[in-house]
Amino acid sequence: MTVHVRLMTGHNGTQLGILALSAPERINAQNLSMVRQICAALNDWRDQAQIVAVVMIGAGERGFCAGGDLKALHAAMTQPGELAQGDAFFAEEYLLCQMIRDYAKPVMAWGHGIVMGGGWGLFAAASHKVVTERSKLAMPETAIGLFPDVAASRWLNELAGFGPFLALSGVAINASDALYCGAAQWALPESSRHQVLMDLSALAWQGQPELDRALLSAYLTQAAQQVALILPEGNLPAHQELLHACASGSLSDALHHMSYFSTLDDAWLAAAALRVQRASPTSLWLAWTLQKRCAALSFVQTVQLETEVSAACLRYGDFAAGIYATLFDRNHSPVWQQSQANQLEVSNLAQAFPMLCN
Repeated sequence: MTVHVRLMTGHNGTQLGILALSAPERINAQNLSMVRQICAALNDWRDQAQIVAVVMIGAGERGFCAGGDLKALHAAMTQPGELAQGDAFFAEEYLLCQMIRDYAKPVMAWGHGIVMGGGWGLFAAASHKVVTERSKLAMPETAIGLFPDVAASRWLNELAGFGPFLALSGVAINASDALYCGAAQWALPESSRHQVLMDLSALAWQGQPELDRALLSAYLTQAAQQVALILPEGNLPAHQELLHACASGSLSDALHHMSYFSTLDDAWLAAAALRVQRASPTSLWLAWTLQKRCAALSFVQTVQLETEVSAACLRYGDFAAGIYATLFDRNHSPVWQQSQANQLEVSNLAQAFPMLCN
């Protein structure tokens, strides 16, 4: 698995840096090597004046990026002497997203198809976020014994009040929903990607980040207005009041509220309720606690805290059990450390996650 790094030369010798995640057989799931390749390219391009913008894309039809390489992470937790690889992956992945978020030059992410987990983290960090008619965005980590990470503890809070619901359930939203809640700014046809790249190379880039960000925004706005793109109907607008209620009160209140969704005649809400029912109780607590705590933190502080929590998850047990059930167990029945999110053993949590229990 690798990242294809290349430059496109266009107007007046200016160049676009293209980062193509190239593991289509795994929907471009990232491993440590890929994270380091992207970091190296961004560091190399930072001070090259002729490189005016960066575009992140994913190879294959299935999606931009499905997250982290779960097989590699499971190996890090189960093979002797490999745990440091898991620590390094999370620490460097989080720092990569922070680098993209702080990058002076505009960074566009083309979020076609599956945009999940660490893939949504990359996408969320970009200054210019484009979805397509088939985009599916989700942070499904509570299903595998982790938590919505890559600074999602912070940026999910910015999605029009839907963050706690999305963090707990891990249910996917479509392109219409992404535009509605602010997870994306533009929607373009998936088939137009090549033409968009050609158009971008021909823009009159100025070599000044603020002007170039505005130039890219203007192009994407015009491109979106010129196509009659039919997007699937969103789920968030119709259920806004119900979903916003998940953010108030306690975790127990939110879980009780979401259990009601299974009684409604709505497949999407029922799927969300089922995901919560099957999720790791500890992960639900982690997701809720981090959403609340990081709402008041900076992105840098969030990354620091998430790095500590992810290291604890690698050593806790639920994460390995969740990945095993997802990848290797046909019954998909992980045995979680805690049995119910409403009856958590506080001493267990305090020992495993002291950074969240003080």
